[in-house]
Amino acid sequence: MLIDDEKPALTHLERLIRADGRLEPVALCTSAREGIEWLDKERIDAVFLDIGMPEMNGLEAAEHIQQRYPGIAIVFVTAYSDYAVEAFDLQAIDYLLKPIGPARLQKAIARIVPDSSEAEAATAGLIDAASKKSEMPGVLMFRRLELYDSAACKVHPVKWRTAKSQELFAYLLHQGEQWVPRGELTDLLWPSMPGDKAATHLHTSVYQIRKLLKESKPEMALEYRQESYRLLRGGVETDVERFEREYEKLIGSVKGKIDPAEAVLALWQGGYLEHHDYLWAESRAEKLNRQRFRLALELAQEEKAAGRTDEAIRLLTSLQEEEPYAEEICRQLMSAYEFAGNKRLARECYRAFEQRLEEELGAEPEPLTRQVYERLEE
Repeated sequence: MLIDDEKPALTHLERLIRADGRLEPVALCTSAREGIEWLDKERIDAVFLDIGMPEMNGLEAAEHIQQRYPGIAIVFVTAYSDYAVEAFDLQAIDYLLKPIGPARLQKAIARIVPDSSEAEAATAGLIDAASKKSEMPGVLMFRRLELYDSAACKVHPVKWRTAKSQELFAYLLHQGEQWVPRGELTDLLWPSMPGDKAATHLHTSVYQIRKLLKESKPEMALEYRQESYRLLRGGVETDVERFEREYEKLIGSVKGKIDPAEAVLALWQGGYLEHHDYLWAESRAEKLNRQRFRLALELAQEEKAAGRTDEAIRLLTSLQEEEPYAEEICRQLMSAYEFAGNKRLARECYRAFEQRLEEELGAEPEPLTRQVYERLEE
């Protein structure tokens, strides 16, 4: 059972759970009281329960459920972390923060369904149902650098001997299969070190990478020729490369391609190498983020056109949390609310955006954004 007073959040959670396939949502309720009434009629194994609800909040509902139906697993869902202690005092199975991502949900479901394999959970956490048919990328670079073991169907972070060997590997991946001069590598990684010592550190890092590839990715090879290095992939693809390739196929033509667009966006687990904070990765990280937003905005428009307004609103709301000053997101969100027949929320969306711009930037909405709002007032 899923209980949340916000219908878009309820629909989003239902889709994620159905995509996972290990649980079947049999009841979607918009209030705690409605959910408790369901429990009197239907056998339920687990309840995903929003905390911040009017009348009876999730914590109160959980206490009531546990008293009457002690065998039910409870997973709390909320936009705030303030209630974590109280949630676990009630012996909740897990505690999920909104917006919920597939990877985090997989872990929660694994606690409810303990006999499910770790392989399914790890794989499903990175790709949704639409993209499970294709093989996972062999190297993951969104958020942090990780390798995917296709034989074990498992994603695992690499234990590097040194941070510099990790950065060297990341930089060579970043360069594709292009030759990179040795001097460029030593200047990048050991800029203040004498040349001979920098060269020694480079050789050590190269050795560590070759050892790693032999153990984990034997199809890849680190080559050296004429004072330069390059990393041959041997057919191994990164998640970033797949994102860029599929993005070029989809952008400007998402119409009728909701599932492929969702599959591409599901590759995004965070910014490009953001966990490592490499300065040389910033330019590409910004480009990838712009591409993701552009594709997500097109997808939201297509979701709305297909009558899946709740999904469009969920996607746009999530984007606005990341880019609170983006005019186009605000315009699309107003339009989606209007399309859903809720002009009140559309107007509130604009007013909140206008207030945010004024208080935080000393600016006001663009004329086009204001025109959308004024049309709502007609």
